[in-house]
Amino acid sequence: MGIYLVNIRASDWAQDERALLLNEALAARGLPPYPGPKAMATAENFEEKLVPRMNDFWDLCARYSNTEALGAMLIVPADFTGLIELPVKSNLADVTSVASAWRMREAIAPMAAEVKLPLDLPSGPMALTEAFTDRLIFYVALFKQAAEYSLRHNCPLEYV
Repeated sequence: MGIYLVNIRASDWAQDERALLLNEALAARGLPPYPGPKAMATAENFEEKLVPRMNDFWDLCARYSNTEALGAMLIVPADFTGLIELPVKSNLADVTSVASAWRMREAIAPMAAEVKLPLDLPSGPMALTEAFTDRLIFYVALFKQAAEYSLRHNCPLEYV
């Protein structure tokens, strides 16, 4: 049990009402639509379990004025500022807040430098969850890997 951050498969995204609503929200900002992920035949899935006690990570984000992305329920590889709120209930909230993986990667970089996050992070389902006992470093690694996975695979991520 718990909360997990996982990738959304192409077949699931194609049928997800958030896909259409996101593209409408992007168009309202004058941005191109997010075409959605392509089917991945060999890529590993992204799956990490969130662990309790985010306080230190929250404080670090606040020092960098980057707490906004912590409220996102969906991370997508589209470039936009701020959060986009979709009028669809998410697994954890009454609306779905969407963050840009581009902006998340940019925002997490100075935090990764501050905590001296290793450049070579483990990858694969639950790899970070199993590799880090320090919660601050775990969360910096989690959001860095999530943003990079989303961008590398053109794939949205969500909390379940």
